[in-house]
Amino acid sequence: MTERLSNPDAYPGPIAVSSDGRGFVDVQGRPFFWLGDTAWPLFAQYTLDEAKAYLDNRSRKGFTVVQGVLAWGGGTGFEEAAPGPNWAGHRPWLESPAAPNPVYFENVDDLLRIAASRGLILAMLPTWGYYVNDVQTFNTENAFAYGRWLGSRYKEAPNVIWASGGDRVPTGFEPVWRALAMGLRAGDGGAHLITYHPCGWQSSSYFFHCENWLDFNMIETWTDWPMIYPAVAADAALAPRKPVVLGEPAYEDGPEYPLGPITPLIVRRQAWWAFMAGGFFTYGQDQMWRMDPGWTSAFDTPGAGQMTIFKSIVTAHKWWELFPNQGLLAGGVSSERTLNAACRSADGTRGMIYLSSQCHALVKLDRIATRNVKVTWVNPADGEERDAGTFATGNRTGRGFPESTAHWFSVPGHWEDAVLILEGTE
Repeated sequence: MTERLSNPDAYPGPIAVSSDGRGFVDVQGRPFFWLGDTAWPLFAQYTLDEAKAYLDNRSRKGFTVVQGVLAWGGGTGFEEAAPGPNWAGHRPWLESPAAPNPVYFENVDDLLRIAASRGLILAMLPTWGYYVNDVQTFNTENAFAYGRWLGSRYKEAPNVIWASGGDRVPTGFEPVWRALAMGLRAGDGGAHLITYHPCGWQSSSYFFHCENWLDFNMIETWTDWPMIYPAVAADAALAPRKPVVLGEPAYEDGPEYPLGPITPLIVRRQAWWAFMAGGFFTYGQDQMWRMDPGWTSAFDTPGAGQMTIFKSIVTAHKWWELFPNQGLLAGGVSSERTLNAACRSADGTRGMIYLSSQCHALVKLDRIATRNVKVTWVNPADGEERDAGTFATGNRTGRGFPESTAHWFSVPGHWEDAVLILEGTE
């Protein structure tokens, strides 16, 4: 590995599942905010300079996780019969996955070190699903061997997460996918989290939720972005409780979506719905995997920049203490493409509401347990804040029952969507 951590003690990994099963914590037990990005060809097709420029950009924007594929073959619909070589001409394995090519993984070593020096975790898919389900390059024996080799090689890396799968459902190939996961676990002794990346409209929970190797669930919604909130909420409610990551939504600027175009507004809706439903979000920009000519000019698209704003709004508050609570909305909830969503702290002193369009919403201020509540508008497109007023909640009046108190809020003019921050005061 060519780069050193400037301050290894400050690096958050390896991350683990929090004690309540709802989220992640860093190596010091602090809540870890997953804001992911998708760069499937990172290990195979990005040159070292391109990878550095990309990882620098994502680090500056506040992303914390990058998803990429070790054995990549071009992506769904474009796969080659065997995984392609990396920029230096080396392929990931020799005669079979049971014989990984160490020279290929020297580039992976370098990228892990570069990412760690920039505070980024790499969620690595050992293979694209095509090589398990379609051409059946993998069987249970070589899948376990490959997984064990990878797990052992990266056992000490602080910034690794394993994501089995690769845009496929496991149906009919469950033993192979299990063998790969068991190999990873045998190799690293449980040092890193493991999940499963399915194809569109699916979740890992549909297939593996109760299996011990699956540490958290990952969802792909593809074009079906109006269903993000119920999909995430359903996984978040499962027992045993496991964190939920929307790992592949609709990509910004992606041309193939029936429910398109995927504008910055749609990108924001996807992120906010995933968070409000109790999950985490991975953004995607179309050119990060297509790599058409001039693709590096897409590093700074509006949606990518607005993920910085999304993170800054959420992390300005104790986000890990917020739980989904649609009871904050007495009216104007709407549904599907214009769903409005709310969350509230367990102690009742704080709340947050995402209004996904130009709309009016009736907010039940008496759901905030303090005497008064300060309300602030925030524009998720640019971070602008506006005072929305301070209101009596109807609580702590000295009477036996609180007053039923609600107030209409209208998204400020010319904003496409909005966030309401509710902070209780005495």
